[in-house]
Amino acid sequence: MSTIPPPLPPHVPTAAAAPRGWWQRNWKWALPVVVVGGFAVVVAFVALIVFTLRGSMMGSDVYRDAMVRASAHPELVDALGAPIEAGFMPMGSISKSSEDGGSGRADLVIFLSGPRGSGELVATAERRRGAWIYESLIFVPEGGDVGNVIWIAQPDTPVGHQAAAVP
Repeated sequence: MSTIPPPLPPHVPTAAAAPRGWWQRNWKWALPVVVVGGFAVVVAFVALIVFTLRGSMMGSDVYRDAMVRASAHPELVDALGAPIEAGFMPMGSISKSSEDGGSGRADLVIFLSGPRGSGELVATAERRRGAWIYESLIFVPEGGDVGNVIWIAQPDTPVGHQAAAVP
């Protein structure tokens, strides 16, 4: 007795796999592009904010006048040497209002450096009736030695208009 094997089932073509979507075909390069692109957008946004704030502070009357006075002050030029250069980003705040004929307040710390040293130029001014008046404008050498503070402008000194000379 010989056994005959059962017949083979008829060949039924298998269903074609569903077509792969765009993300399934391209995720290996698209994911890094999306991550790096998102990171670049965040960095660009932060840089925009920083440079806008920097430009706003450096364009203020108080900053520009403080830099003109510091660059022309003989005692400060002797201490730091020439040229005196400002740091990248001044710190502090400037607020202005149109109330009472123009009021406001500026509290700035400007980092200065020269060939012989560095330190901080501290400018405090108040705006009354549209005119800025220094409460203090002093230079504090690096290390914060209070004995070596240089007064650039005395209290109640008006902020001058010669500030246009600063680039």
